Amino acid sequence: MNQKIRLQLLGIAASLLTSSVCFAQFGGPPPLQSPDLTDDGDVVLRLRAAEAQSVRLTSGGDIPGLAPGTGADLARNADGIWEITLEALEPGAFRYNFNVDGVATLDPSNRLTSESNNNAWSLFYVPGRAFMDTQRVPHGAVSEVTYYSNTLGQHRRMHVYTPPGYESNRGRYPVFYLLHGAGDSDNSWSTVGRAGFVMDNLIAAGDAVPMIVVMPHGHLPTVDGGPGGMRIAEFGGEFAADIKPHIEANYRVRDGRGDTAIAGLSMGGAQSLEISMAGLNEYGYVGVFS
Repeated sequence: MNQKIRLQLLGIAASLLTSSVCFAQFGGPPPLQSPDLTDDGDVVLRLRAAEAQSVRLTSGGDIPGLAPGTGADLARNADGIWEITLEALEPGAFRYNFNVDGVATLDPSNRLTSESNNNAWSLFYVPGRAFMDTQRVPHGAVSEVTYYSNTLGQHRRMHVYTPPGYESNRGRYPVFYLLHGAGDSDNSWSTVGRAGFVMDNLIAAGDAVPMIVVMPHGHLPTVDGGPGGMRIAEFGGEFAADIKPHIEANYRVRDGRGDTAIAGLSMGGAQSLEISMAGLNEYGYVGVFS
């Protein structure tokens, strides 16, 4: 190692150490536990906002009794901490945020998030369903993949699940294209949908063969960069010209109809029909979820 490299490494180490000392010396109130899963199956959400006049919980559509976009009031205690208890939730993943005096915000005590089409949500998971719990089984990987769409003339993103052992062997795998609903994004299946954990558990149990799962972003941008709406046919064109070729060029997927599947939820179901009906010789399995 030459002297220049040594000096660069020392500089990086000094910067990291300085940052660590600064964070360690940072004062302030103790952190809150939010979400807080109790032994009774309740979930307590908390927010420190002493100056706020009102704090409401907004559901991402997953919390029983709260329709998408509706809310429930949090109660404030003497220490300026707002709190709400969600009682006896069934196992599953749940999205929420706080509305503080009319301003939507994520839960600052919760590092888990899930992206929808228009915003981000805080996320928590109540364990208790074996097929989607985090179990002691071999785990695959979910990657954020950036590709260039020649159809749209811009970079796009998708999420791709590769099964346990993919990196350590040279085998080829079936491919499953999984499309999201209108309110969601390419991030949704692997966060609130827990697709990676579901696949890990199914493969470990012998209920699914190891496969690659591709979760693209189903919304197309408008000229000004805003949401593009449900442009089913246009997405089908981008899928055929850019998404599927990118996967086939960069992942070890098997060729042939019998090793290729496509399915989707709601808007993604319509997209699955659009894509598969135009290429029935390419897809051996098609699923439409609502």
